[in-house]
Amino acid sequence: MYFYLYDSFLQEKRYIKKLAEIEGRLIDLMIQGKIIKLNILSHIKELIYSAVRAGAETVVVLGDDKTISQAIASVVNLDITLGIIPLGRKNSLGKLLGIPKGLKACEILAKRIKERIDVARVNGNYFAFCLKALSPYIKIFSPDNQYCLSLLSPKMEVSVYNFKPSGVKLKANQPMADFFIPQDGYMELVVKDLSCPIDKILFKKKGEIGSYTILPFKHIRLEPSVLKKDVRLLLDGYKIIKAPVEIDVLAGKISVIVGRERQF
Repeated sequence: MYFYLYDSFLQEKRYIKKLAEIEGRLIDLMIQGKIIKLNILSHIKELIYSAVRAGAETVVVLGDDKTISQAIASVVNLDITLGIIPLGRKNSLGKLLGIPKGLKACEILAKRIKERIDVARVNGNYFAFCLKALSPYIKIFSPDNQYCLSLLSPKMEVSVYNFKPSGVKLKANQPMADFFIPQDGYMELVVKDLSCPIDKILFKKKGEIGSYTILPFKHIRLEPSVLKKDVRLLLDGYKIIKAPVEIDVLAGKISVIVGRERQF
């Protein structure tokens, strides 16, 4: 049973024709289902849980990156498959999963190629793509609190990625397979322009690549390095939380429909 969840911005007049074409194609492919539309009074998690109670086995979200990220965070503990139809202006996450924008996504849904991907839990919140520290005043603690890494310059940046970010360039002799695999049970902490030694940090692998240091991990802790200094963290581009945080990678936690052009 399919359940289609429309983001609230799709009620704008410019999407009427696009949605009609999509709904018609879903009928042609015999994968139509119940449609629910988000509004300012509804919450995406509540609607998804309600759909599951009603028998939904596949939840398809129509919207942009924010919608997709919120849906992923909502289905972490559910035994369902998540599909997406990217619409709107920001659709980089659809590309990572190999899902084209708009009408063409219907063909991917019909083929129903499913993969399980990792997600991370951060103090009760979840993300599947990226976490970014909005301040350089941060300490990175390795598993078991044996060692920690502090940034030495306010120009340094700390991020956590599940998929390979477009800005990170790997050297020719550095195997791509070592990093950014959203199915290996690890995520990668990336420190930009790192200038301090990291040899004593106990992670799965270590690699200094150009101006980046990449540290794969299953568990990590981030704390402010300066007393009374707030460190905000941005989860998947839409939700802000404050450090300190514990980050745990949950291997293969969600099932998603993907396309052949997926970037993993």
